[in-house]
Parts: sequence; structure tokens; C-alpha cells
Amino acid sequence: MPPKPLVKENLSEQIYRNLRLSLMDGEYRPGERLTISSIAEQYGTSITPVREAIFRLVSEQALEVKAATSVIVPNLTSRDLREIVSIRRDLEGMAAFRVGQIATPAMIEDLEVQNAVFSRAAASNPREAAQANRDFHFLILRFAAMPYVESICENMWTLMGPFLRTFHEEMPVRRLTADNHLHFSFIDAVKAGDPKGAREAMQGDINWSDELITRHEEYGKGVVV
Repeated sequence: MPPKPLVKENLSEQIYRNLRLSLMDGEYRPGERLTISSIAEQYGTSITPVREAIFRLVSEQALEVKAATSVIVPNLTSRDLREIVSIRRDLEGMAAFRVGQIATPAMIEDLEVQNAVFSRAAASNPREAAQANRDFHFLILRFAAMPYVESICENMWTLMGPFLRTFHEEMPVRRLTADNHLHFSFIDAVKAGDPKGAREAMQGDINWSDELITRHEEYGKGVVV
């Protein structure tokens, strides 16, 4: 995916946001090596704003420094992933409950449209499915109007985005596109004015990640420490 065009002001901030969004969307894989020089070449900048952006992401634990000029996308342990899933489950469940209380017909329509985008992508393109899934979840966070919850969840998605790309590649398409996908259950609960049901559906959707974490442990791909 080509980087977005940059304007002259505050290059470091723009590169930081672009890289962070790429991590959330699963553009980079766990363990992937990045070099400061190659990123600077992609964006047509000097290495200074790239280094500043990367060090911000390193401070957030979204990247790891492995050499003076290169970094890697963390290959999170099973324990790390389960902690992130637990945080997301609690906070996104809270946001889902709130949306179940306040949703308007326009909000519900937007959720249905975004879920349709996800379903189409899940049938054929794991990268686009990962991005559409993220957009669905962030739509809920935005509708909930809980900025502190949204900020923490953004950090969790930055860490977990590369793994979620793997999730959409390895999970059978028939399960991602099934009519009983928990996105539908969430929307149905919101339509019914059932905030508890909305929270349960969202938490169930997030818990699905544990299936792939367990599979990776069984096949030696995950690390438990």
C-alpha cells in the first residue's frame, strides 16, 4: 500500500500517524523488519522525521529497535496477546454497551454499511478484511463518544493489528462471512435497544482471537513466557 502524500509541516507527526495506522490495519506482519532509510525513501524525506516517528512508536511498544538503523514489528507472546485481548474486551465492551443505549437510526445504518464492507472483504481479501474490521470497531468507539476509552483501544490495536491480519488470513472464510458472525449479533442487539446484548456480542467477537492464539501455541508458533 503506497504511503499517503505528505505536506511540509510536521513531517514527523504525519509519518508517525501513517505508520501507526499501517500497524493497526495489519500492513506489517509480526517480526517484519523495517529500516529507517527505506521508510524515508518511501516518503521522500530525510531520515530525521522518520527516526522521530519510529522512536515514538518504540516508546509505545509498537516497534522494537534491533539495530541503529532498523526496527522490527514485535512478535508478541501469547501472554502479551491475551493481555491485549482482555483490555480490548473490557473497554470495547463498555463502548458497545454505551452504543446500545444511545444508537440512532443513522448510527445503525452506518454500522450495517461498514459491516457489509467487512463481509465482502472477508470473502476475498484478508488485508482489506483486517482494515474493514478495524473500521467497524472504531466506528463503535466513535459513536460511544468515550475519548479515553478510544485512545487506549487505539494503542491496543496498534500493538495487535499485525496479529489480526494473520487472524483474517488463517480463519476459514466461511466463518468470517457467516450470517451468525458476532458483528450481526451486535447490530441486532443495538437495534433492539439491548445494551447488555450489544456488550456480550462485542466481547464474544473479541474473544474469538483466543482461538488463533491457542492454535499458534499448539503448533509452536506462539511463545509463552
